[in-house]
Amino acid sequence: MCGLIGVTGTVESAYEVYLGLMNLQHRGQDGAGILTTESRPGKEFHLQKGTGLVENVFSERSFKNLRGHAAIGHTRYATISRNDPNLLQPFLDYRLGIGLGHNGQIVNFYELRDKLIGSEKTAVKTLESDSDLILKLLCAHLADTVNAENLFKAVSLCMDELIGSYAVVGLVKDGALFGFRDPNGIRPLFLGRKENSDGKPAYALGSETVALSFLGYTALEEIAPGEAIYIASDGQMSRKQLRRDSYSPCMFEWVYFARVESEFGKTSVYRARFKLGQILAEQMKQQKIEADIVIPVPETSRISAVAIAETMGLPFRELLIKNRYIQRTFILEGQESRLEAIRRKLFPIAEEIEGKRCLVVDDSIVRGNTAMQIVKLVRQAGAREVILVSSCPQISSPCYYGIDFPSPDELIAYNRSDDQIASELGVDRVVFQTIDGLKSALGQLSLCTGCLSGQYPTDIGSAVEFEANRQKDREKPLGNRC
Repeated sequence: MCGLIGVTGTVESAYEVYLGLMNLQHRGQDGAGILTTESRPGKEFHLQKGTGLVENVFSERSFKNLRGHAAIGHTRYATISRNDPNLLQPFLDYRLGIGLGHNGQIVNFYELRDKLIGSEKTAVKTLESDSDLILKLLCAHLADTVNAENLFKAVSLCMDELIGSYAVVGLVKDGALFGFRDPNGIRPLFLGRKENSDGKPAYALGSETVALSFLGYTALEEIAPGEAIYIASDGQMSRKQLRRDSYSPCMFEWVYFARVESEFGKTSVYRARFKLGQILAEQMKQQKIEADIVIPVPETSRISAVAIAETMGLPFRELLIKNRYIQRTFILEGQESRLEAIRRKLFPIAEEIEGKRCLVVDDSIVRGNTAMQIVKLVRQAGAREVILVSSCPQISSPCYYGIDFPSPDELIAYNRSDDQIASELGVDRVVFQTIDGLKSALGQLSLCTGCLSGQYPTDIGSAVEFEANRQKDREKPLGNRC
């Protein structure tokens, strides 16, 4: 899961992209990059990338070098390969003058990689990233002249070969901005427009509405599944529906990844999380579950926890205090990193927990080790009873679309009943949202729920090979992967 933004038609393109990335930082903390173009022969592109948080990668000096009226940016959350600085985006093809960033994951990456490496047409010798693969595949299908018609033809051919999830934002050396989304709409992409002081339009593409709204872009709309968009340097826009297989947005956008100010599928993230809590509360009332206080696990579960407390008539208490300088633990690489971050991130208010029956609310339970650490904190603080509540259903199958759990053996809910999960986590009881409750809260009849149900919107015939090769890639030393 990564953050994408691109703008065209503004002299402050790099700074706008920087501010947009700051509003998408939650989607990836491994590193960030910005690519701009000046549309001058020999001076088309300016690129800066670096590891770490956005504010540490770019400085005031950066914007003296990142000149141009069009720019794209990316925040990275590594999935296929480790946190390798060489894999930071955007990627750039100097021959055709195209750069792009990608959010998602290509299930048949290894198969396509071998095909491209063996092709005389592409002259590819090594390929470590599925995002770079998309760029090389796109360039292989493009004519020498990059325009809307040629780009749409090339993207359509790419869609015939790519299996998985992808939202792409790209930049052409003449200042054109383009984007496209996978035919199932698994990963999000939005378009916004605003007027400059001279009355000319500026456009932006981004992963979340919050980033575009912050920059003053309005008339926000979702790029459709399988749709491509091309905004020429003069502001002329072309759009084309190339293919559409389904509308299957990832349910994790609402549950965990997105900012609460954002909206997907015409449903605000805030409202969805509140409704998830209300549905869970009614479920617990029917099961006659009793408690003394409701405690959220910061930050994502707070809204659902408020809804549970209100619906059940229980006190809501912030008793797991967060150190705000610790990264989001779910998207850290490696279980040891996550556990250490939890230990440093949260501290309980023991005197308010001691002797209480605690409803501890989390957004989801994935591997379970993080939840165990939280439960241990609450137990050590003297809780009389701990009931762990997840606003997401049981995650019992792998994700192949950009969330870092491609092996079922990593998942605590895989081949376990709720009672077994509760025993494993050390809680008195565990309560999960239902899939029907999830769909109702999100206002979506069609979702990607592959990690919940094992039923995926794309062919996953390459998944076993993907998982095995991905693990091999991760075990190789940095700089020695292909």
